[in-house]
Amino acid sequence: MTATLLAPAPTGTLRQRPAGFAAPRQLGELFDAARLWRPADENVELSIVVPFYNPGDALRRTVQQLVSCLRTQGVRFEVIAVSDGSTDGSERTLYGLAPEVRVLTANHNQGKGGALHLGFARARGAWVGMVDADGDIDPVHLVEYLNIARTGQHAVVYADKRHTNSTSASSPFRKIVSIVYSTLVAMLFMLGVRDTQTGCKIFRRDVLADVLPKLQETRFAFDLEFFVAAKAHGITDMVPAPVRLEERTAGSTVGTKAILRTIRDTLGIYVRHQLHKHYTDGLTVHSGTSATGGVADRIIHGALVTRAA
Repeated sequence: MTATLLAPAPTGTLRQRPAGFAAPRQLGELFDAARLWRPADENVELSIVVPFYNPGDALRRTVQQLVSCLRTQGVRFEVIAVSDGSTDGSERTLYGLAPEVRVLTANHNQGKGGALHLGFARARGAWVGMVDADGDIDPVHLVEYLNIARTGQHAVVYADKRHTNSTSASSPFRKIVSIVYSTLVAMLFMLGVRDTQTGCKIFRRDVLADVLPKLQETRFAFDLEFFVAAKAHGITDMVPAPVRLEERTAGSTVGTKAILRTIRDTLGIYVRHQLHKHYTDGLTVHSGTSATGGVADRIIHGALVTRAA
């Protein structure tokens, strides 16, 4: 059994986007989300995107745990592992791991958001999840979140480390940074989302297709930008869920430089949202595929309002 190595990110000219859609900062950074409006593959219920950059041995352990857990639960799934320009050769540890695993390689390092854009555009499942590669989040959460999402057909189920049932083994420094950043986000955006950044989430396919074309961030602020754009689209059915954060098994990619850059990017999102009305401008009515992959539904601001005959 062999994993499939997909082609590197394209370097040619991207197709012209309709007015109001976010333009990529560099060629190959923002992939065409229109394919998400295609019906989900009936053989794939859940697509999981795992972005990574030089994670070392943690990558294989994380993906192995994902595969084992999802197989045990009988979930029809695929894992799309996206190398964000890694230079440590870690993607090679996934070759031949499992037939459900695909590896996608970017030409250069763009950031977590860029890797997620790339992976989401390839997702075939009715539900699309994401999880960090560094081993601090138990993959069983994706099964728990999928069950929550299925039950209520929720738009998003996301890890909330401030949930009353959450536990965290993160360092005191990371906890302080998280509290300060969450306070900043609450003051600027009033989202009603306590934790935008923990790297474990599940999205309904049509919701991701609705929101993804508006997103410009290619680094750690991608998660925040998703929630800002989703709320601007009238999507409020975003459910927090408990998470157990373990001690990281790979080195952190979040240093002082990344923290300062994330703050800068956060302020950029605020300017686009409040001054330029970027997330409310453009298309708000879409015809596409529901999470179940059936006949196209008409969707306004992420809500199913009429079903095609």
